Amino acid sequence: MGKMYDIILDKEKKILFVRASGFFKEEDTKLYFSEFQTIVNTINPSIYKLIVDASEQEAVEPHVIIDIKFVLNLYSNASFKKLVIINSTFPDSKKQIDNCTKEMNFKCVFASSVEEAYNL
Repeated sequence: MGKMYDIILDKEKKILFVRASGFFKEEDTKLYFSEFQTIVNTINPSIYKLIVDASEQEAVEPHVIIDIKFVLNLYSNASFKKLVIINSTFPDSKKQIDNCTKEMNFKCVFASSVEEAYNL
């Protein structure tokens, strides 16, 4: 089975684009954290927009909420110029992400499509 995510760095547009899909397992999460951090360490996040496409992210088991919060902290601590999250098309997943961002007072902008996210 392939990766559950893609990370694309566009140095010209100063955008780090992340797409997550499916149902992450613990191994997927660890690989993602490592690859994301490796890429972030090669740039100055304060001049980049981070776009996280969660539109195909499925709802997770309650114990994985900890991982969602961890990755949100990872994004926040990187100090990107702007953080944009594309809403999940799965209602339960969208609710989980909304609840986590509110609970953590996570500063981001929500978009309904990739095109909207690039234009924000």
